[in-house]
Amino acid sequence: MNPVWGLVAGVFIVLMMATFIGIWIWAWRSRHQQVFQRMAQLPLEDEDENEDEADTGTKEDRR
Repeated sequence: MNPVWGLVAGVFIVLMMATFIGIWIWAWRSRHQQVFQRMAQLPLEDEDENEDEADTGTKEDRR
């Protein structure tokens, strides 16, 4: 195997690690906390309220 491929693979791995660490740091910044908290609560919200509102809106639009 050509030694150049080892160098290319090494550079690629370092770039991928740097990208991963950069995304990880970006995600853990304090200004993203509120957005992530809201997103975490979405599955827990009551779906019946949203369906009732959607049904009301479609019935009024049909008249």
